[in-house]
Amino acid sequence: MNAAATKKLPKAERRAQLLEIAQKIVREEGTDALTLGRVAERAGVSKPIAYEHFGTRAGLLKALYSAYNDLQLDAQRQALATAGKTLGDVAVILGEAYVNCADSVGPEAGAVYAALSGTEEMEGFRQKLRDGYLAEYRDAFSRFVELPEPLGGAILSGLLGAAEAVSQDAAAGRISHDDAVAAIAQMFTATLGQFRR
Repeated sequence: MNAAATKKLPKAERRAQLLEIAQKIVREEGTDALTLGRVAERAGVSKPIAYEHFGTRAGLLKALYSAYNDLQLDAQRQALATAGKTLGDVAVILGEAYVNCADSVGPEAGAVYAALSGTEEMEGFRQKLRDGYLAEYRDAFSRFVELPEPLGGAILSGLLGAAEAVSQDAAAGRISHDDAVAAIAQMFTATLGQFRR
């Protein structure tokens, strides 16, 4: 074991270290290789430490995706607080936040999200994340558009799915960063512009 890895760390730092190692495992070997034992081994700590932080493999996957989610939402909220004066501005900010997160995390975010399926608990977690994004979108655009219900929720859900797909294409190098942001912003403005206040 590496002496630096086994050094006693504060709980938050240890958790961040374990999440970073988990992300590397997913990037290098895929989600099938991700286990708490494997993460502990690569961190140079005992298995109980990994279990103490995440409980189960599902808990680790949820923590990984929550970290990706928080990164995106923090960037988005900061940008909206200082800009976002028009519908187009908000569309670009949301597109930029989505693509930047996908770029910084890489394609493993999609793999982790896909691994978060198959059980009711995981589906509930995924839906909670989607509901959070939809609420963020609704709030960000509410100054400019008035979406009728229930159509409005379905429209935002479709836009979220499109943003996910385009940002994953950017992360995989199939489309440039700038083109991905422009595509997402155009989809938002073209669709939501029909409902201007």
